[in-house]
Amino acid sequence: MWRIYLALVFFAAVFGTALALYTLLHRETPGAGPLALMLLGAAMWSTTDGLSMANLGASGTLFWAKLGLAITAVVPLAWFLTAVEYTGYDRSITSRHLLGLLVEPIAFSGLIWTTGSHDLVWSNPQLASLGPYTTITATRGLAYWGHVVYSYALIALGALLLVRVILRANDLYRAQSTALLLAIVIPLVANTALLFGITPAGIDVTSVAFVASGAVVTVAIFRRQLLSVAAGTREIGRDELVDQLYDPVFIVDNNGVVNDCNPAGTDLVGTSFDNTVGESLVDLLPDLNAVFPTENTSDHHAVTIEHNGSVRTYDCRTTPLDSPFGERSGTIVSLRDVTEQTRREQQLDVLNRLLRHNIRNEMNVIRGQAELLGEAVETNALESRVERIVETVDTVTERSDKVGTLTRAFDDDPTSIDLGVILRDAIGSVTTEYPAATIDLEGDPNQRVKGAASLGVAFEELLTNAVEHNDSDQPQVTVTVAADPETTADVTVRISDNGPGIDRQERAVIERGQETALEHGSGIGLWLVAWIVRTYGGTMSFADAEGGTTVVIQLPSDA
Repeated sequence: MWRIYLALVFFAAVFGTALALYTLLHRETPGAGPLALMLLGAAMWSTTDGLSMANLGASGTLFWAKLGLAITAVVPLAWFLTAVEYTGYDRSITSRHLLGLLVEPIAFSGLIWTTGSHDLVWSNPQLASLGPYTTITATRGLAYWGHVVYSYALIALGALLLVRVILRANDLYRAQSTALLLAIVIPLVANTALLFGITPAGIDVTSVAFVASGAVVTVAIFRRQLLSVAAGTREIGRDELVDQLYDPVFIVDNNGVVNDCNPAGTDLVGTSFDNTVGESLVDLLPDLNAVFPTENTSDHHAVTIEHNGSVRTYDCRTTPLDSPFGERSGTIVSLRDVTEQTRREQQLDVLNRLLRHNIRNEMNVIRGQAELLGEAVETNALESRVERIVETVDTVTERSDKVGTLTRAFDDDPTSIDLGVILRDAIGSVTTEYPAATIDLEGDPNQRVKGAASLGVAFEELLTNAVEHNDSDQPQVTVTVAADPETTADVTVRISDNGPGIDRQERAVIERGQETALEHGSGIGLWLVAWIVRTYGGTMSFADAEGGTTVVIQLPSDA
C-alpha cells in the first residue's frame, strides 16, 4: 500500500509540474501566472513529501519535511492571487498590499528553519515507520496553527470572489470558477483530515490531492477555455466601457440612492463622485422625479434636464438590477442625450408636412390653370406644351405622395406577415392599372417574413417600374419566391422583366445608399423600395441579366 502511495506522490509531482509549465505558456490570461505558481508549488510539495519518505536518515528526512512545509506557505497565497487576478480584482492590489501578503509566508519560512531553538512551528520531531519508508511526527506549535489560520483565510477570501462570479456570470465563467473552486477545495479537505488526525500519523495526503485538482483544472482548460478567456477581463472591460461612455449611467438601490456612476454622470449632476454616491438621484436631478418609482421591468422616458446653461432632452432608460436569487436589488439608470436628434426629427416632420401639403395644393392650382389654358388654346403646338405641364405636375404630385408613404412606412412596427398575400395584392393592383402587362408569380410565395403593410407599397413600386419603363408591346414580369438555399433565415424575391434595364449609374447609387454631386438617381421610387426593405432588416440588389432588369429582395424569414 505504501509503495502505491509513494508512486501517487511522485506522480502528483510530475503531473503538477507539467500542468504548471503548460499554464505558464498562457500567462497573458488573467490568473494563469499565479495558477502556474500554485500548481508548481504543489508539485514541489509532493516531491519533498516523497523524498522525506526515502529512508535518508533523521537529518535528511527532517530537511525535506522542513522544505516541504516552507513550500506550503506559497500555495495558499498563489491560490488567492489566482482568484483575485481571474476575477479582475487585481486592480485593487498594489505593491504595498502584495508585500503585506508576503510577510507571513516569509516569517513562517524563517521560523521553520529555526524551529529547534524556539519550538514555535513544531516540537519533539520523531521518525516514524511507514512500512519500508519513514516519516516525521511532531507536536504542532503556535506558529504552525497561526499559519493554518492565515492560509485558510486566504483560501476563504479567494473562494468568496469565485462564488461571486458563479452567482453573477454566465455559464462559461460559472463553469471556470467552479473548477477553480474545486481545485482548492479537494486539497483543503485532505489537509483538514490531516489536522484532525483522520489520516495516519505523519502522512499528509494534501499534496496527493492536488492530482485530483490538476485533473479538474485540465478539464477546465480544454473544455471551458480556462486559459483562453477570464472573468477578470470581462469585468475590467465592462467597467471601462461604462466609464468611457458619453451617456450618464447611475446605479441606484431600491430607495433611489446612488451607489455608483460613471464620469459622465458626475458631469451631469455637477458634483464629484464622492458627493454623488450616497445621495438620492432624484435630489441630484429633480427632473427624474417622474421616472421613479419604476416597475420591475425595463422602461424609458423622455426627460428634459438643464445642463451647462441649456435645456437638453434625454432618453432616460431604467433597467432593474436583479440579485442572483431573483430579487430586485436596484436599478440601472442611463440617460442618452437626444436633443439634436429630437430637434432634427421635429424639423423634418414640420418640413415634410408643410412641403407635401403646399406642393399638393400648389400643384393642384397649376394643374387646374393648365387645363383651363388647354381649353383656350387652338394650336397643336400649344396643346402639347399644356399636356407637358400637366404630366410634370402629376409627376411632382406622385413623388410627394411617395414621400408621404415613405414617412408612414418608418412608423410601422415589424411583425409577421404573409408574403404571398402582399405579392398577390401588389400584382392585382398593377395588372388592373396596366391590363396589357403579364405578371407571373412563381416559386413558393406562401412564406412568412418580418415586415409590415408598407412592403406591399415597395413591391407595387417595383412592378409598376417594370411595366411603365418597359418598351415592349407586351410587358412581361416574373416574380419568383424561394427560401434562400444558403440560409433558412432569409426569403428571396426576384422580380425580372423584359424591359431595357436600369441604368448602371442608378443601380450604383441605390446599392451604395448615397448620392453624390456627380451620381444621383432620377427618381424617388427605387429609394422608396430600398428604404422600406432595409427598415425591416432586408436587402435590395440587382442581378446581372442579358436583357431586362432583375431586382433581388431578401427579407428575414419569420417561419
